[in-house]
Amino acid sequence: MSSTQRIWVTGASEGIGLGLLKHYQRLGWQTLGSSRSTQGPAEADHWIPADLSDSAQRAMAVDRLTNEFGWPDLVVLNAGVGHWATAAETKRSDAERVLELNYWAPVELTRLLAERAEGRTLHVVVISSIAARFGQKKLATYSASKAAVALWAESVHEEWQGSAHRIQLILPGVVSTNIMRHSIGRDGQAIGDRAGVHHGWSVERTAQAIERATRTRRFAHILASPGVRFALILHDLCPSIFYVLLRRKP
Repeated sequence: MSSTQRIWVTGASEGIGLGLLKHYQRLGWQTLGSSRSTQGPAEADHWIPADLSDSAQRAMAVDRLTNEFGWPDLVVLNAGVGHWATAAETKRSDAERVLELNYWAPVELTRLLAERAEGRTLHVVVISSIAARFGQKKLATYSASKAAVALWAESVHEEWQGSAHRIQLILPGVVSTNIMRHSIGRDGQAIGDRAGVHHGWSVERTAQAIERATRTRRFAHILASPGVRFALILHDLCPSIFYVLLRRKP
């Protein structure tokens, strides 16, 4: 039996997901990736195409993973979609699209994997966002979806105490990806070229930080600068001052 470790990453065609495939491939792991793309990148040793916003395709992806490729040593649930619209502009259909991928996909994938564990250890990493920690203009739906999956993961962490299974939560700050270009706008379409440029951590740095986090026993990890970390503390201790400062930010 091969001793090579195996990782499955969702949302792996670009951004953080692709960065994780590259990083773990360099470490000698067998890499499996998934996204809606029918063809995977070279960094994926195996590819499982699936639209993970669809429940039937989530079940299909888990079936293929476990039946064709073997049990994963690490699962990173990274697939997600952004949303950029005021609360008043947000259509229910768009909110449901966001929640289906950002919340229901990791919830159901984790449940399906746990059902198939059969005595094997399950290690799940859920990618949320620091947007889950405070309110921002035009991010109400996105932030709500990320907050929901973060609190869900924290609850699962408590439920799994004393078992062999592990779940960890990653809350990245700004990462230099195309998430804004792919985000759903108020018209229900991807923002595309209308998206502003934002700069943050590189995907390489983020992937390395995630890999380091998985080697710890700590549940939650915030990937952001000391200044952002301080701002989150300020939000928790004195939200009125936090929002005064946030509104002054250009």
